[in-house]
Amino acid sequence: MEVLSDSTEAYDRKEKMEIYCKAGVSEYWIVDWRKRQVAIYLFDWKEDGTNYAYLYKTVTKENKEGLQIIMFSNLYISFDELFDLE
Repeated sequence: MEVLSDSTEAYDRKEKMEIYCKAGVSEYWIVDWRKRQVAIYLFDWKEDGTNYAYLYKTVTKENKEGLQIIMFSNLYISFDELFDLE
């Protein structure tokens, strides 16, 4: 999970995502506190063995019930907890 900041946003969205993908991480969350949204990316492999990231889901206040850690379903954080709305 990466929380965006103005100084690291470009790095988190490109280089860091590529690093995690190559390292075999299965899931990558980008938390944008300014927009109050979470972009959940999953990593997969093509038939030729190259890896790639794809946007699985974007969670906002409107669909906050959909916030779930995919790879560790026993772990849970609510949208409101994540953005400290309670």
